[in-house]
Amino acid sequence: MAKRILVTADLHYRPAERAAYVAFAEAVRAAAPDCFIIAGDVGHPLRLFRRTLQLFHDLPCPRLLIAGNHDVYRGEYPSRELWQTWLPQVTREEGFVWLEAAWLNLDGLGICGTMGWYDYSSRSPHLPYAAADYRAMKGLVNHDADYVDWPWSDVAMARYLARGLADSLAQLGADPAVEQVLVVTHMPIVTPAVPHYPQHTHFSLLRAYLGNFTLGELVLDQRKVRHIVSGHLHRPGSWTIAGPHGPVTCHVVGTGPGAPHYTILEI
Repeated sequence: MAKRILVTADLHYRPAERAAYVAFAEAVRAAAPDCFIIAGDVGHPLRLFRRTLQLFHDLPCPRLLIAGNHDVYRGEYPSRELWQTWLPQVTREEGFVWLEAAWLNLDGLGICGTMGWYDYSSRSPHLPYAAADYRAMKGLVNHDADYVDWPWSDVAMARYLARGLADSLAQLGADPAVEQVLVVTHMPIVTPAVPHYPQHTHFSLLRAYLGNFTLGELVLDQRKVRHIVSGHLHRPGSWTIAGPHGPVTCHVVGTGPGAPHYTILEI
């Protein structure tokens, strides 16, 4: 019997628009999912991150979560402390599974995920810059340069997260009880998901910080992976990728400012 997986992302909880978020939580409950997943950018600062999760406290299904780049923006805590301590702790206190450190087998469907930081592999191919140039240019187009103050480089963080996801995928791949796998990321990881505007200088440069295609190659190479869902872009989309082990359905959840949205997968 197919499982109903409901995935949302980029909620960016705003207290002034609480009524819209309460209505969204009610719609999620009415959809009666078998699993509920938030794919990053929950709420900032930390008190709003927690308040968002509390909207779903009575949802009677497994609740899973990965962080997004806005969730690690420095505020009352520095980014490193948020990432290593506070976000995982609050996630678990509010009854969610922190997917960076765990995976789920839902009756044969394996679910794993990661924030999936960018490594500049999604950079626009027509621009004359090498990958190393994008670290210096990030502040021109991306506020992460101003508000993420952890000590790690983008590439180092991307590789670290990829290793963690690879471990989860290896465990799911080796588990005979897992028939297929859904991978959830905040940053999109497949090429069609990240828009390409060669005529627009700003967006052409920004593209380097919108995805991680290196991670996508790792994920698509896994035999059991059949589904990928991401967020981050605030624009919906669906594609089918011809992976080496068969077709893989890929989705980006599209949520606009103050207008929460979800994607339902019947798997």
